[in-house]
Amino acid sequence: MLSDNLKEDLKNPWLRVILAIIGTTVVVNVAFITYAFIYPPNLVVKDYYERGKEYFHDQKLRQDALPTAWRLQLLLPNTLNISTPEICRLYVMNHQGKPVQSGDVVVSAYHISDSSHDFKLKLKPVDIGTFAAPIQFPIPGKWDLIANIDAGEKHFDTVTHIFVEK
Repeated sequence: MLSDNLKEDLKNPWLRVILAIIGTTVVVNVAFITYAFIYPPNLVVKDYYERGKEYFHDQKLRQDALPTAWRLQLLLPNTLNISTPEICRLYVMNHQGKPVQSGDVVVSAYHISDSSHDFKLKLKPVDIGTFAAPIQFPIPGKWDLIANIDAGEKHFDTVTHIFVEK
């Protein structure tokens, strides 16, 4: 008796539409959850939470260090392609506005959505206050570049966001 009523109910087009919507929603959610577990989103920095917590605690230290901070400017061409290496330049001036003579400069490139393509590049001094090296990106997309200079006991960095085309 119950099966006869169920067969009769399933002939109703409204019930079929409602069941199709519920079934589609469940299938799409399962697909999204599976995709999220297989391809988890990557973060630029592994300890992002700790660095975020420290940001506000270190704000007073950064404000106190402003008068002695160096000025860094990372320069790249306006359009970047994956097929063409381009020159990456970092201009560095000390707190008095004079070009820095020496230091160890490293540019870390982080791809926003795929950390397997992240890389580091060491820049060499090419002139007083100028460090440069050719840079080529393996894949297109959004990139974060963090340039660090270590000169003796001084450590400074700058961040640039870029887009690389195919």
